Amino acid sequence: MSVNYFSIRPLAFIPLLLLFFSAFQPVLAQQKETPLITFRQRLLMQKHEDNFEKIDSFVKLHLMIAGNIYQTEKHAAYAYDKATGRYDYKSELNYIQPILNLGDITIANLKTSFSNSTKNMFSSPDEFGLALKYAGINVALHANVHTANISKGNLKRTDEVLDEYDIFHTGAFLDNIQRNGNYPLIINKKGFRIAVMNYTNLTSRPVISRDFVINEIDKTTIDRDMHLAHAYKPDFIIVYFDWGANLQDMPSYAQQELAQYVFQAGANLVVGTHPNTPMRIDMMNYSYNGEEREGIIAYSLGNLVSSNEEMRNRNGYIIDLEIQKNNFTTETHVSDWGVIPVYTYYDTTTVRGKTKVYSVPCANVESGDIFPKIPYIEKRRAVNSAYEVRKLLGTTADEIQYNLNELIVNNVMESIDITNAPLNNKYNPKREDEVKPSDAPELPVTSAGSNNPPSLALLYGQPADVKVNTPANNKAEKKKEKENSYFAQKKKAEAAIAAPVSANESAPAKEIEKVSPVEISAHQTAEISTGVNIESADAEIAKAKEWESDADTIYRIQFYALKTFIPLDTNYYTHLKGYDVWPEDGLYKYMLGKYTNYKQCADFWKNQIQPRYKQSFIVKFVNGKRIAK
Repeated sequence: MSVNYFSIRPLAFIPLLLLFFSAFQPVLAQQKETPLITFRQRLLMQKHEDNFEKIDSFVKLHLMIAGNIYQTEKHAAYAYDKATGRYDYKSELNYIQPILNLGDITIANLKTSFSNSTKNMFSSPDEFGLALKYAGINVALHANVHTANISKGNLKRTDEVLDEYDIFHTGAFLDNIQRNGNYPLIINKKGFRIAVMNYTNLTSRPVISRDFVINEIDKTTIDRDMHLAHAYKPDFIIVYFDWGANLQDMPSYAQQELAQYVFQAGANLVVGTHPNTPMRIDMMNYSYNGEEREGIIAYSLGNLVSSNEEMRNRNGYIIDLEIQKNNFTTETHVSDWGVIPVYTYYDTTTVRGKTKVYSVPCANVESGDIFPKIPYIEKRRAVNSAYEVRKLLGTTADEIQYNLNELIVNNVMESIDITNAPLNNKYNPKREDEVKPSDAPELPVTSAGSNNPPSLALLYGQPADVKVNTPANNKAEKKKEKENSYFAQKKKAEAAIAAPVSANESAPAKEIEKVSPVEISAHQTAEISTGVNIESADAEIAKAKEWESDADTIYRIQFYALKTFIPLDTNYYTHLKGYDVWPEDGLYKYMLGKYTNYKQCADFWKNQIQPRYKQSFIVKFVNGKRIAK
């Protein structure tokens, strides 16, 4: 008997359709809600029985590996308390130290030094070294471009400060004798022997640092160091590179090839920094001694503490890694690992007129467990920072989230205050009250009578340890020194912004051209000023529109000025390529653009230049002659 299936009523298919969709509904829902990255939550404090090792032949070691830690002149100014005359760095790493203290070994790339000079643009107050200790950082790395800008004497003092706080350090050495006896860095902890190796890529070496050793990326050197490291029979080898270009977002072929090379030489983990932005993580297959292995390569961890407030520089992540060792076979492998997205938050709202810097775990800001009253825009930025890291690493790494909240942060801080030591290393030979207060922050001086803005600390190859005149005893020189202090210069810069000169007033415009470079430096005021009079800036635009009638008029944007010509590094300031230098009245004025239409110039200035350079302005030129601001 044949059945005509087309004669069956359509309603008869409804139960079949319902059955079909009910069977696949979980699959469809799962596909719809697939996250960018797999989340794994951990408790900061666990019960003892949860950590009890059921198989006593295995031991575990917890590693935390972070990116760049910057400490520029503006950070020092933010941390300085004029009332007490001391630097207070408790807040900067306060929200990340409960997590960093979980690491038995916690590593970070130190992009500063301790030269005991507030005029050295590559140096920090000694109090910051104690803050690193409290945060749980017990390995600081020197091989980077900032170490190349300090003198041998300053490196020696930096090593002494870190030794006082019982912080291991490597990557730069006073001479080859010191290097031969201390490299690779071997750390013995909980029955593990860990080798840490550190190298950098220096395109040009300043003269000031050529009399000491900085580990530079060279395969011959790395190969020799690897053979020496294996002589110590380490359980795990970490190679940390300071490499790449600023704001680089994709690894180069040379970086991938170098990572493959060090893996095949015996490395277990390769990490990198310097681009100031996070880059992807790869799982790299390689062969070592005839054995097929898989290694983790993180091309850039980004910043743990950013150097400035630009959004791309504020992102980073920490590698949270656990290794396990069999005591009988000595076989060691990575048992668990993940990443923790971090964000540098510049708080300008809690205390009026005061900026505080915080390194925060993004997930806990996102959940509202820390900074519950953070401004909405900053919360969105922290969430977006986490989103970028999750999008970048979701196919390779899991995100580790800890149950961090304000109560835990305060408890950890209280414990550190009472014990005068971090949670992961109770030995601290120097107490907070034993640290001699550092001098008040000042602008760095590179030559007699010339003050440079803090932004120059970001320029590669800039001399750092230049001899300056000692404070004089006579009142006139002391007064001059006071006028050149950081806060005096900052006050002048803010006054220059708050009172812009009208385009119709020719005399004041002439005075603007004679202002010192600190007063008119757009980059400095973008870095340290507390605000900009936007209404005045808009008024300037409105007044300038009357210039459009001149047929031979050109409009340009002045964004920087210096008494001494110091070329800007366009590898760093990529958005400033194509600038011209206009010498006038003893100043070198940096100009962008050549517009015959004022509206086009104003649109570019407002959208692209003014957000970064608050004190920039539009200049009118007629027949090649500067007319007015």
